[in-house]
Amino acid sequence: MTFSAEAEAQNPLYNPEAGSPTRYEPPHEGILNGKFWTDTRYRYEWVDQANKPRNANASTIRNKTGVESGFFHGFRAGVEGEFVLQLGPDDFNNTINGRTQFPVVADVQSAEVDQAYLESHNIPGVALLGGRFLENLDNMRYVGSVAWRQNDQTFDGGKTTITALPDWEFLYAYIGNVNRIFSDESPVGNIQSNIHLMHAQSKEYGFGKLTAYAYLIDLYDLDFLSNASFGGFLKGKQKISDKWNYLYRLEYARQTDYGDQPIDYDADYVRVEQGLSYGGFTGTLIYELLGSDNGVAAFQTPLATGHVFNGFADIFLVTPPTGLQDFYVQAKYKVPASSDGPFSYFGGLLLLAQYHEYRSAVQDLDYGSEFDFYSYLPLKAGLYAQAKYANYQADDFSVDTQKFIFGLGYQY
Repeated sequence: MTFSAEAEAQNPLYNPEAGSPTRYEPPHEGILNGKFWTDTRYRYEWVDQANKPRNANASTIRNKTGVESGFFHGFRAGVEGEFVLQLGPDDFNNTINGRTQFPVVADVQSAEVDQAYLESHNIPGVALLGGRFLENLDNMRYVGSVAWRQNDQTFDGGKTTITALPDWEFLYAYIGNVNRIFSDESPVGNIQSNIHLMHAQSKEYGFGKLTAYAYLIDLYDLDFLSNASFGGFLKGKQKISDKWNYLYRLEYARQTDYGDQPIDYDADYVRVEQGLSYGGFTGTLIYELLGSDNGVAAFQTPLATGHVFNGFADIFLVTPPTGLQDFYVQAKYKVPASSDGPFSYFGGLLLLAQYHEYRSAVQDLDYGSEFDFYSYLPLKAGLYAQAKYANYQADDFSVDTQKFIFGLGYQY
């Protein structure tokens, strides 16, 4: 269950994992008018990291199966189970197996309840949900389910979504526990928390859509990542001609220490996107700043789907104390699903490439550069294939890293 469909629109590499918006639905009676789903994904991941004596080779399979009831007196319930199974030898560091001679591939063998929730739509324009749930807010920069990894990140708590007003949509969520991707076996797999998420999004105006947010995150066992962020953005699209569109996003946020954070700091966040689209092609120039407070502490987003940002090599999942500036260009092309002739077998094919230049926010450090490539192909009868390559070239930070990932999946 997600609040915003932008997770899919902004980050197409999450097809088909990104969900649908949580909107108000009239409480039609019929507890058996529910839905069933299953999602199986095989993945092979190879990692070559310059400071490790051996390359990682990880082969895993994941299944998520769930059911959601229809409404009964305005209520419905859902439950989803998830298991991850390792195939073959553990020639990788899954974060808990002690195989530190290998690079990390954070897919741990596990079996968990992924979602278990009760939802009420008894008040028109108001949806209430409590239990364990997925959440993907906006482009997942702050809050996401980390759907690229085999084990989802989920949250224990409750949320209220209000869509009763004509021009605005509001969300408030309280999270008392974060179920991270590292599984219940990891000492940092479940983090007790005191988290308040507040989010307001406007309708589509002529100049675009406005969003404001406040995220207060206190992580009891990860104090150094606790913070409070306040910000907002404008995102829109303008027609240049019948076939060309101009795309833009302007975002700013301010982050401070919060909860039991031991460091007193303030840091800025800026994201500027400008792009052009023509048919299935989109080209975008992007600048992102995760600021630093004099090299002592930097802007952090501990609940994010971090893999989407700052390169697929995952070098910057935690922002360095000196902050991060990411200058990058992205090109994306999607073949129309209804393509004929020689392209008929490639209908829906998505191709995406990125090139990044990284620098620190303070102290003028050159963090290196990265080239990324991703492809996703929907096949017949719910099958899909995906492949990804990342090549990070280090300079004043980290080490040279290459990754290749291939996956096959089935959804029903």
